[in-house]
Amino acid sequence: MTVLPQVFGRATRRGRAAGRRFSTALPAPVVRVVLAVALAGIAAAAAVVWAAPWPGGTGRLFVLDWLPGPSTGAALLILTCVGELVAVRLRRQDAVEELTLLDPVVLLNVLLLPPRQAILVSLAGILLAYVIRRRAAVKALFNIGAHATAGSTMILLLHGTVGGHGDFGLRLLAAMTLATAGFVVVNVVCISLLLGAMRVGRPLELMRQYLGGSGLTLVSTVALAATGVSMAVHTPLLLPVTVLPAVAITYAYRAAATEVEERERSSRVLAFSQVLASSPERNIAVTEFLRLARDAFFADDVLAVFDSGEVLALDARSAEPQSLEQTAAHRRLVELAGGGVLLRTELPAGWASAMLAPLEAGGGQVGVVAVGRRSRARLRPADLTLLTPLASALAVALRNAEHLAQLVEETSKLRAVVDQSSDGILVLDGAGVVQLWNPALERLSGRSEEAALGTPLAQLMDSRDREGNPLDPFAEGHRRLSPGSPRGTVDSELIRPDGERRSLRWAHAATFDESGLVRDVVNVHDLTRERQVERMKSDFVAMVSHELRTPVTPLKGYADLLRSRGDSMPPEKRARALDVIADRAGHLARLVEDLLLASNVSSDKEPARSVVIGAADLTALTTRAMEDFASASGRLRTVTPAAPVPVACDSVRAIQVLTNLISNALKYSEPQCPVEVLVEQGDGEGRVTVRDHGRGLPEDQLERIFEKFHRVEDPMVMSTSGTGLGLYIARHLARAMHGDLVVASALGEGSRFTFSLPLAEDPDGSG
Repeated sequence: MTVLPQVFGRATRRGRAAGRRFSTALPAPVVRVVLAVALAGIAAAAAVVWAAPWPGGTGRLFVLDWLPGPSTGAALLILTCVGELVAVRLRRQDAVEELTLLDPVVLLNVLLLPPRQAILVSLAGILLAYVIRRRAAVKALFNIGAHATAGSTMILLLHGTVGGHGDFGLRLLAAMTLATAGFVVVNVVCISLLLGAMRVGRPLELMRQYLGGSGLTLVSTVALAATGVSMAVHTPLLLPVTVLPAVAITYAYRAAATEVEERERSSRVLAFSQVLASSPERNIAVTEFLRLARDAFFADDVLAVFDSGEVLALDARSAEPQSLEQTAAHRRLVELAGGGVLLRTELPAGWASAMLAPLEAGGGQVGVVAVGRRSRARLRPADLTLLTPLASALAVALRNAEHLAQLVEETSKLRAVVDQSSDGILVLDGAGVVQLWNPALERLSGRSEEAALGTPLAQLMDSRDREGNPLDPFAEGHRRLSPGSPRGTVDSELIRPDGERRSLRWAHAATFDESGLVRDVVNVHDLTRERQVERMKSDFVAMVSHELRTPVTPLKGYADLLRSRGDSMPPEKRARALDVIADRAGHLARLVEDLLLASNVSSDKEPARSVVIGAADLTALTTRAMEDFASASGRLRTVTPAAPVPVACDSVRAIQVLTNLISNALKYSEPQCPVEVLVEQGDGEGRVTVRDHGRGLPEDQLERIFEKFHRVEDPMVMSTSGTGLGLYIARHLARAMHGDLVVASALGEGSRFTFSLPLAEDPDGSG
């Protein structure tokens, strides 16, 4: 039996072969091997033709008396052609092998014909079979060269061993075995060299692989040839009986080939099912399916035609599917698919047969799969039976991939909402263990997501209730929630790891089942700013009430005094009462002005509307501001430059800022402590620094003192007057004039406020 890999038509996964149809673009090493084998065959056949008949021999080993010489040659020519045509294809992962009856027939040719005729009849029969099968010229060239070399070797070994005379016995059987072994070895060497040139494997390893399974082939060949010759010579009437072993062996090999093919196909289906089980992306699933269909059914072309108009095609030459434009032929395939069908007509150009299977899932069809062959080997109903469920599995995978893509998209949207939310969001299981912790909650709590996940909430949060007692937000929420009332809120104060305190509201949304709490989704809202605003409002009311009470009380008292006893009062006391009323009224006017100005500078752009920029001497402005504190002139220490300090500003507003700074310095320091006022120029600006030696400010209050209504003192127990608007207004006015107001302070060391303004070129000296 001849085992001949179809090396030119094989489709390796490495893509080195040109598909199962021969491609003329052969690598140079392959071309060299083909030419070498062909030349060796020509040389070997020529040697046999020229040297025969050999001295001492009759030319043929056996003579058939009942069949004339020319008829014997013609009959063996036909038998050689049939022996090559009757082939069993054995498909393997990397190649397609053919098991034929050629070996026994070639051995019969050598036994029944003279050497010259034997080699010519053998090669002619093989060539005739190749013409009938329409094999490519280069493939025929290689195979005929290999058979010419192998057949010549068989003739040499057989005739050289038996001496040119046939006689049944051990010697003849040994010679037949030796000759057949030579024939097989030469064929294997040629094939291994060719496969090595195609980089399928190393030639020596391939030789061992093929020779290792040639023993049964050799015995079968010798047995068939010996039986046939014996009956042809001695009992011609029983000659048809020799066909039975050949038929039995052929069917045995065909059954073995079918088993190998089904086993290989099953392994591919298993690999595909593993790909589908991994929930691949749509393109990966389709690509793997097309490869499976091509390799499992030995197809030349595989198409996936989708209802959306997309067409993906994979042929024997390609490693990846190609996208095609849908044509009328593709749409016709979709119409013909039905529940699966084998086609012999209405095929795409070049196809000899095809089978179609619909892509159906969820009661709907999304497309069709078409598997086509260009060779004469037809697709079978058994192939369609396997393709149809595979196509359904692909359709289900595509639907699942679509649903997965939608799920991923929705999940990404949800994740974006969670990540971008300004409120903290966390998810707890039934035991209060954190399962989700968003970035906003990281900022609120000072705990990272990595540290929070998998940790009970009670271990992450140092929360307190209004009385300062420890509070577990999850336990408190669980206590308030129930299946009938799964939503509720818990307010607490959080102490962060850095010591900062925040007021939080925990909004719980719980899920319950029969066993109790399953999941708790908590929205954490930071109430700190709101609580600060509420406190500021309360403080403002307290401060304004305090500030208004101070001037209103003497106003009311002196007004009542003047109304009841004004005519009888001495002129000097009446004048004094009027002065107090005027002074307190001015105080009230300043309070109202501050409130109105504070409302006008509530944004960064508004202060610019409250100032009129001009040029002025900063030293003169400072002197003018200090005149309002004549009673405290002994505490003020002034350092000014000799030359004017020209600045660009609104003189009235600049004096207002300076007055506020000096007033605060005097107010928040002891009566005997001096206040230093330093005027200087440098770095393109003029600066006034007001420094006191009072109580100073804590570090966390350095910026907050510039907030509206903010007072460092508790308004209920404060020892100094004020609405908390002075510094707020002063900084906004300074920046509106393109300057700035900053502070540096430490507890127990006093404070230093620096008011800076840009320099001007032409001061007018006003102030």
